[in-house]
Amino acid sequence: TNAGVLYFAKEPSRYIISSQIRCIHFDGDNRANILDKKVFDKGIIGNIEHAVEYLKDRIPVRYEIKALRRDEYPEFPLDAYREAIINAIIHFDYYLGDMIAIEKLKSRIIINNKGELLFPKEQFGIRSEARNRLMADLLSRTEFMEKAGTGIKRVREACEANGNRVEFDFSDAFWTVIHSNYTETTQKDTQKVTEKVTEKVTENQQAIISLIERNSNITIDELSDKVGIASKNIKANLKKLKERGIIDRVGPDKGGRWIIIKNNYGDK
Repeated sequence: TNAGVLYFAKEPSRYIISSQIRCIHFDGDNRANILDKKVFDKGIIGNIEHAVEYLKDRIPVRYEIKALRRDEYPEFPLDAYREAIINAIIHFDYYLGDMIAIEKLKSRIIINNKGELLFPKEQFGIRSEARNRLMADLLSRTEFMEKAGTGIKRVREACEANGNRVEFDFSDAFWTVIHSNYTETTQKDTQKVTEKVTEKVTENQQAIISLIERNSNITIDELSDKVGIASKNIKANLKKLKERGIIDRVGPDKGGRWIIIKNNYGDK
């Protein structure tokens, strides 16, 4: 009934406990120190608004004064992470338990919602099929879904316009990762390619650990592509992490998997 739909929209957790959204702000990229953590249970619209504001309050903005105009350059584009949050709500598999997780790290935002793709990954970004049609219908009547079925395209366009890199991963869940535009400049990318492994856990090593946490079967080539450095440098970083007892390899090179031994690796 219409009344039932209205109550579901306002208080979904009364019917589905996993309808809440968990937001965590980490001090760095290694998930070692939590600065802040909140769980929102404000209804579908309220959860979107609170999650967006949570990120917006924690994302720095660089300003440039040009003549009589002030230009703003946020580290992450609002349109991108708002669309990614809406996409997570519509496609989350609420019967798997847990809840949508949003992580604000030093150099990236990660939005994780459980639920496999409903179609072949080759059609991702082209084909649109909502897992939760009721929520999609509710949101289609609001400003949050003015253009149904174009969310992924809009995330990509917003990131491109703001100078951010975005990646989507469907290994064990659906991950949207938006990388900072403050650190991923051309100069920074050049430094990454020639980076030498040091005694500290470097930015590249932190990225490698994060990727392994999400997909223990990830390959050297996949790590090279996602981190943005040569395969030989990936191997050198993996060797260093193994020597420090942070990660290890179980099984053969082909068919084996990575494991995280030490989570609190820090930068010391």
